[in-house]
Amino acid sequence: MKKVLFIDNTAHHLYGQLHLMHALRHSGYLVECCCPDDGNYFSKIKEQGFVVYPITLNIRSRNPLRELKLIFDYYCLFNRCRPDLICSFTIKPNLYGVIAARKCKIKFIANVTGLGYAFMQDNWLRLLVICLYRFSFRSIVAIVFQNNTDRELFLQYNIINSAMIAKVLPGDGVDIDKFYYTGIRNFKQDCKFLFSGRLLWDKGLGDLVAAFKVVKEKYPTSRLTVIGDYFPGNPTAIPATIIEQWREEELITYHGMVDDVPQIIQEHDCIVLPSYREGMPRTLLEACSMGKPIISVMTPGCCEVIVDNYNGITAEVKNIPDIAKAMIRFIELTHEERSRMSRNGRKLIEQRFNQLYVIHEFTTLITNLIDS
Repeated sequence: MKKVLFIDNTAHHLYGQLHLMHALRHSGYLVECCCPDDGNYFSKIKEQGFVVYPITLNIRSRNPLRELKLIFDYYCLFNRCRPDLICSFTIKPNLYGVIAARKCKIKFIANVTGLGYAFMQDNWLRLLVICLYRFSFRSIVAIVFQNNTDRELFLQYNIINSAMIAKVLPGDGVDIDKFYYTGIRNFKQDCKFLFSGRLLWDKGLGDLVAAFKVVKEKYPTSRLTVIGDYFPGNPTAIPATIIEQWREEELITYHGMVDDVPQIIQEHDCIVLPSYREGMPRTLLEACSMGKPIISVMTPGCCEVIVDNYNGITAEVKNIPDIAKAMIRFIELTHEERSRMSRNGRKLIEQRFNQLYVIHEFTTLITNLIDS
């Protein structure tokens, strides 16, 4: 039986790849995993019947000795479990996993789920990451991108070349049965906005809260709910004290991590994500699948999902007044205008972002690579 090993930087993110792992197992592959043990999602993956190897990985670390140790740990793990192919997600597993896999002579697929904090900087860190990508990806078997912008950027910086297998898939896609169509409710001024994602400044959450202050001055019965977890390993993490301050000021209702995301989406009118950069924003895909209009910005990833006045409203990135203007504009739409956006969003997901398409393309790629 051929073996595929999934590696990721967090158990929570790896848990989001269960649809791929189940599909591969159903196709006859032995699927195993490797990620840090968070005491929660790590166990949930094991409960699904997968072998999960723990590894120590510090997302924020720039210590060369720690990074070299991570490469060595990957090398030892790969030699021990000897997969036929390794499927990697997120930056450090992509960069360091492929180096270890090359030493072990194991085929490797890197999934570029976003370029992260380092690529948003214009300093030595960005140059260092580009050099690391060039070194690591020089012998990679295949790369899967979530948007065309990231792929073109990798070509521009000579990280990859046109001869490599570099597919663009629409993120993880959406399970359109789980995120079923619910449509919209007929509200007056008590609009319920929702932010779903990691609590990071780079997600635009600070801009959103500042914009919502403006919205509440005109429509005081409107609400903003935030769901998602703290991410202290990220340089742009929002401290818990800030979240608590926003709660005390009654700017947000914070629910933390929730298991039943569809239920939360169903209870809200509009999902807002003013993120500075994304791979493919799952939160927007899930919202559209359920027929909820969206507000977002024309940054990489987000621009792949939102079409102004079709399935939502666009705003300028990092522009608080413009984000507030978009939210007020949504409140003032007619019920029919919101209904049209609702239907268009679902239609877009069914046509371009159905998870079944992603699963088919991904499993076909893995089968072809293992058999080649």
